[in-house]
Formats: sequence, structure tokens, C-alpha cells
Amino acid sequence: MNRTDCGDEIDESRYAVTRGVFAIPILHDHSPDVGHSAEGMTIEIGRDSIVFELATRTRPATSKWLLGIETENGELEFTTVVSRYVSQSGLGLRISAAFVSPDDDPLADDNLTPTLDPQDLTFHTKLSRVVLNKWVALGVLQPRLVDRVLVCRGCGSLPTFRRGCRNCGSIEVKSQRMIHHFACAHVDHVACFGHTAELACPKCLATKLVVGADFEYLDGPLLCLECQWSDTELLTIARCGSCGDECALNQTVEKEMVEYRVNRLELLDLVAAN
Repeated sequence: MNRTDCGDEIDESRYAVTRGVFAIPILHDHSPDVGHSAEGMTIEIGRDSIVFELATRTRPATSKWLLGIETENGELEFTTVVSRYVSQSGLGLRISAAFVSPDDDPLADDNLTPTLDPQDLTFHTKLSRVVLNKWVALGVLQPRLVDRVLVCRGCGSLPTFRRGCRNCGSIEVKSQRMIHHFACAHVDHVACFGHTAELACPKCLATKLVVGADFEYLDGPLLCLECQWSDTELLTIARCGSCGDECALNQTVEKEMVEYRVNRLELLDLVAAN
């Protein structure tokens, strides 16, 4: 195996690397073409390309492949390539292929992580769940739960949350001001103490009450200005940012956020081990 003056850094040279390989053609919808997958061996590897042979003579319709290359501990590390030259060999097919960039890799991290779509306010991965499950079934992808979020019960979009009236849901709610008279411990609405400058207790009839000395103001029950409902607590209400549906917090739907991981090929480690 040739090396350059750069030590272990791979240059344009090619390296003879013989490892078991499992090749899966990738269809145009990014799903695996299991029927045309095949086993074989790697022949040589460069910084940007790889040559491998497969025990099959059937050429798939696609030029993009996912290669699972066996490591020293027997595990498979995966990389995506696109074939440039395909020829017949004693084993079956000899394929010269180039490693693809992350932008052209269907199994790049950006395609496997759920994100929020600003158009419909839903969380989803760029690859469909159907396609992802096919790769999971092959053992290529490993799902991992990363979060749980509350979404609209109707359309699954992301809602906003606010506090409102427990009866009608209105946000037009205010606290009713109360007075606590220290001397007799009476607590009542401010209006019950009179509307003049000289407040009087409706219980003990004391007059000329002075705030701080004779009484204190308290926040009393909540009053809805729309339906006149009175209560001591507000309700957390979800409003869908897409369809506009409103419901109580406990009526929303919990959705699992699942990302997918792939055991990626470390090219430097592979070459250094040979």
C-alpha cells in the first residue's frame, strides 16, 4: 500500500484494500433495491473513489449504491457511491465508483433528522417514513427517540399555547380585586366597601378605612369579560397554527420525534488498517 509524505493522510493514490462488502442499489425514491443487492469484495480505495466486485451479473437500473464495508471487528460501515464504470469480472461485476457528497447522499444526516416545515408547521424527515423503515429493516438505519412534542389533534401541525377562560376559552380575563379588612378579617369585592373616597366595611361597619393600616388589596377570582364566567384558575388552550383548531392542552396529541443514524464508513481508519 503506497503512502505519501503526508503520513496517514490519503492523497490521490489508490490503496489495495480487500474487505467484504454488501452493496445495495438505491432507487430513485431513495429506497433500497433489495432484489438487486449483492455481496462481494473491495479491490482498492482512493480518497474519492472505490473499486469493488460483486457476485452478481445483473446490473440494476440505478447507478447509486449504498456499500456496507466490513470492519476488523466484523461490523459494517456504510457509505454511498455512484458507479462510473461497470464491467464483467470473474466474480460477476467489477464496479468503479465515486463517493458522493453529503448533498447527494440520500442517507445524509440532514435527511434523517425531523425538522419543522415552516409551510405547514409539521415535523417530518426529508425521507418518508416508508423509505426509512425499509432501511431500518435492513439494519442500515437505527431509529432513536430524541423528543416528544404536542401537536394539533386534527392536522398534526404545531400549535401555540395560551391561558384562557375555562368556560369559553377567551383570553379576555381579568382578576377581580378584593379587600381584606384587618380588624374583622372580612374579605369581599372592592365594590362592597363602597364607591366613595371613604371606604366602609360591610361586615363591621367600620368607616374611613386606610389602605395599609386598615386593609389590603388582594387578587380575587378571575372573571371572563366575554361569558362572565368566574373561576380561580385558567385553562391552558392550544391553538393550531395551521387549521386554527382550539382545544384544551390535554386534548392535543403527543408525537414522537425520531431521528435515524447510520454507522458511517471512516475512510482513514479503513485505509490505515490495511
